[in-house]
Amino acid sequence: MRSILQRLCLTIILLAASMLSAGPFAAAQSQSAEPPKLETTSDIEAARAKIDEARAEVEDVRSNEDVVRYNDTRLVDLQLALEDIAAAMEVIGKDLQPRLDAIKAREESLGEPPGENEPAEPQSLVEERQSLASQRSLINADIGDAIAIGEDAANLASAVASYRRTLFRQTLFGRADITQHSISDAGRALIFEVNELRWKISSWATFTWSYKRGALLAALFLSLSLGIVFVIGEYQLASRFMQHDISDSNPSDFSKHTLAFWTTLLPTAGLAIFLSLTTFFLTSFDVLRDDIAAMLPAFFEFVVILFFVSRLAGAVLSPSRPRWRLVNVSDAGAKLLWWLVFAMALVNLGDYLASNVSDVLESPLILTVARSLLATAIIGIILVLCSFIHPLANADGTSRPWPRPIALGLLVSGLALIFLPLFGYVGLARFAATQIVILGALLVTMYLGFLSARAVSEPQVFAASPLGRMLSTRLQFGQVGVEQFGLLAGLCIYLFVLALGIPIIFLIWGYQARDIQDFLQDSLSSITIGSVTISIYGILLGLLFFVLGYFVTRWFQRWLDNAVLRRGRMEAGLRNSIRTAIGYLGVALAAVIGATIAGLNLSNLALVAGALSLGIGFGLQNIVNNFVSGLILLAERPFKVGDWVVTSSTQGFVKHISVRATEIETFQRQSIIVPNSELINSPVGNWTHRNRFGRSEIAVGVSYNADPRRVLELLEEIGQSNPLVLDDPPPFVVFTGFGDSSLDFELRVYLSDVLSGLSVATDLRLKIFERFKEEGIEIPFPQRDLHIKMPSGDDVPNAEQVKEKLKAVASEDRSPPKQSEPPRLDNPDGD
Repeated sequence: MRSILQRLCLTIILLAASMLSAGPFAAAQSQSAEPPKLETTSDIEAARAKIDEARAEVEDVRSNEDVVRYNDTRLVDLQLALEDIAAAMEVIGKDLQPRLDAIKAREESLGEPPGENEPAEPQSLVEERQSLASQRSLINADIGDAIAIGEDAANLASAVASYRRTLFRQTLFGRADITQHSISDAGRALIFEVNELRWKISSWATFTWSYKRGALLAALFLSLSLGIVFVIGEYQLASRFMQHDISDSNPSDFSKHTLAFWTTLLPTAGLAIFLSLTTFFLTSFDVLRDDIAAMLPAFFEFVVILFFVSRLAGAVLSPSRPRWRLVNVSDAGAKLLWWLVFAMALVNLGDYLASNVSDVLESPLILTVARSLLATAIIGIILVLCSFIHPLANADGTSRPWPRPIALGLLVSGLALIFLPLFGYVGLARFAATQIVILGALLVTMYLGFLSARAVSEPQVFAASPLGRMLSTRLQFGQVGVEQFGLLAGLCIYLFVLALGIPIIFLIWGYQARDIQDFLQDSLSSITIGSVTISIYGILLGLLFFVLGYFVTRWFQRWLDNAVLRRGRMEAGLRNSIRTAIGYLGVALAAVIGATIAGLNLSNLALVAGALSLGIGFGLQNIVNNFVSGLILLAERPFKVGDWVVTSSTQGFVKHISVRATEIETFQRQSIIVPNSELINSPVGNWTHRNRFGRSEIAVGVSYNADPRRVLELLEEIGQSNPLVLDDPPPFVVFTGFGDSSLDFELRVYLSDVLSGLSVATDLRLKIFERFKEEGIEIPFPQRDLHIKMPSGDDVPNAEQVKEKLKAVASEDRSPPKQSEPPRLDNPDGD
């Protein structure tokens, strides 16, 4: 088996490198930096020598009889080397072109040489012309050689790629002649290979323990320590995905899917990184011999993939926890299926591990063919057995067989793996067995990831998970915020599964990491639409930096408000203005940085600005008016958040000031969005502009029989009795006038908090009523004097008619007198 894990790591590294190299950073560096002064002649000669070596290597591969086993890796290395040479030649040509242009510009500045009848130019100019002509000739020759060598390397790389495809077809569809004599040769080769492998391992172990014991122990200690640290950190960060109550008798689909996915992926990733660290440190400490270094990665891959398949089968089948089982199989069926899947993975991976050992030990090809024949036959027999078992569970606890299509598919696949090698198609059977075992396990894992993402995105499901509860309790996320985070988490899981699974699928199919990188770089790095060329890498990177800048701005706003402004005891309105201004500045800066990284030329925005100015002149003037008014409000601060304001259309408390409109909450808890231009161009009253100091007036009328001086004394005494009324300035009473039926007075009191005016006025009115009642002072109401003129003759009404008339007149208006109240404070509480 090809080194899938190594190629996956290489793919990720190359993709990251290609993203950076294809992005605007590289473009900016190439524009700003001066072209390096290369030793072009030596570089070109070295490239020509490499091409000659590569061509000889290709011919050697073509002449090799063991193409099935030896050629693909060598051809991949050749193809990569040739592509690097072609790229290097292109860079040399681009680096030489500015120097050639500079020489041509200098020659044009010197002008044409003088003619025969013209005065001769100075000797220094003649020598400079000769030097420039010589340099131009050399550079032209170097550029021509670089172009020719680059084209030769590219053509040879294409030929190597075509030959790789031919070898792949030969590997799959080529027939191997298997005879009794070849089987005997394979048996003898197997005995020799086992003895040689035992000798190599024992000799390496003896030598290393005797002479490199310290380096071996140090490498193992470092790899084990870093592996433990990584595993602990991984589980600390991702344990919330696996925190489920195993004893739950009825777990939800979300719990089952997420537990199966993450308990498969995270331990496998931890083991893979630990073994990668072990390989790295053993290599760095020079502990591994060349042959052992070639076999050890294959053995680690064998361990990781076998561990992955066993964890996946255990997560899906869950033999020991039926309630957490993802498929409807019986307990006995789950255990049997787990052992069958594990056996197929063990046989398939063991075949590829043994093939790698044979490659290192240079064993005869017939041994690889015979081993693959045996491995595919065993996997085929297991599939045939799987088609006849009864793993599914009925409602009554009994077992039933597979549905006919599944049983038939297993039977056909197993028979194909058994009979294909017998007809000589060992490579095809081996490839099919790998797809069934390895690719099947990968597709099941991806399917679990998709199910987990879908479960996370379901309404009210993510909020009940451990991560959702942590967001709600610790980070104070609301219900809507938790649901939105669940949707984002589901989308991230989808992207993660696709980004991780698709490259591995291509690697299993025989593609190389460089193939995937080149495909993505060619398809995404530069897309031409008409005369415009865009870079998907640059756009994605620009969006990433914009999102990062946006969140950094929001974090900085919260930190500045809580840690600096609040501790400085700044008022809420000033804090809001500073926080809003920093927010707009940070978002604008993030947008500029993101646009620059995405490759957008900001100078080209002048055309867009011109179009916007034209639109502003016609249809956007109101928006711009509100925007400028919002900036004025934030700068001058005629009112701030929390102020009680009165406009021409409404009154209430200011809740939020943005650059377009201001939110005012009325006393009835209604939010009114007022355009900023209205607040700038119209009078606005602010009860709490500089402070909350204010005055409240209470009007009252007494009968004409009352003593006005006594009323003045009583009202002033009542005003001083309220604890919320200020003593300085003191309350005072005004005799406002003579009413139709009362003497009118007004008690005026000053308050430190104008928002308490309603409660103070209510308390004072109650005290006035009670005190006047004790003092016998009447608060009059409108009265009427009724004069009845008795008619004469027959028109004299009887007693009953007179009573009805009197009742109608008396009930016509019995409402208390309406006092003419001066302006008063409205009810902040909505009453």
